[in-house]
Amino acid sequence: MLKTMIISAALSGIAFSGVKSGHAEAELLAATEDYAAGQPLQLGIRLKMDEGWHSYWVNPGDGGMEMSVDWTLPEGWKAGPLQYPVPIRFMTGDLPGFGYEDEVVLPVRLTPAVGASGPATIRVALSWLTCSDSACVPGSADLELVLAHGAGKATGNPAISAALDQLPEKLEGAALEVTTQEKMAILKVSLPGSLDATGCTVYPATPEVLDIGKVIKLRKSDGGWEAEVPLHEYATGAPSKLDLVLTGGNLSRPLLLQWSSEP
Repeated sequence: MLKTMIISAALSGIAFSGVKSGHAEAELLAATEDYAAGQPLQLGIRLKMDEGWHSYWVNPGDGGMEMSVDWTLPEGWKAGPLQYPVPIRFMTGDLPGFGYEDEVVLPVRLTPAVGASGPATIRVALSWLTCSDSACVPGSADLELVLAHGAGKATGNPAISAALDQLPEKLEGAALEVTTQEKMAILKVSLPGSLDATGCTVYPATPEVLDIGKVIKLRKSDGGWEAEVPLHEYATGAPSKLDLVLTGGNLSRPLLLQWSSEP
């Protein structure tokens, strides 16, 4: 791991230089100037890649790796999962993948302990993979954030806010059904009201279920939209769950559709 970056809560609105490792620079961001006991607060991990390099999504594809995080928090504090904005599709040599170029902010919520008081030191150990057209290089960093105890006033952070706007959200009434036939998955999507999936881009968020080398094209059908996609080469039997992200086209914001074979 690399050197530690310390961010003072009083200066949380100022841009800080991050920790450089491999072909990316990592930085811990906060959207609050202090914390209140028991009140969730919004943070973000920003990863800025060198030109020509990319990092990876929750489904990294064939040959990538999503970011790994290991939090060290004050007693009683809890960290939620990293949240991933909508990715892009790219190729690393002959391997298709999903992820980010230039930079990405991964939002995360922390919840202080109910009885928390005094300054809180938040540490996170990160590891990631960045790749170019010809090589892949791992990176790692130890980041640290110190927040004072206070009212938990949200100051906002433009980079975190922009990332939150690109998070796929669940929508009541939206549904995904998955059936299989030989080595093909048949996807059926239904959306409530006047929502229209025509022309949207579809990303499979669950790794090693669908062949990510095949672009998913939804076509209009009775009651919704359908697509047939080859199963991933490592898939063993019929899938038991699948998350899909729909974005663009006639949709006003990204959607998350989840399916499971379990009732």
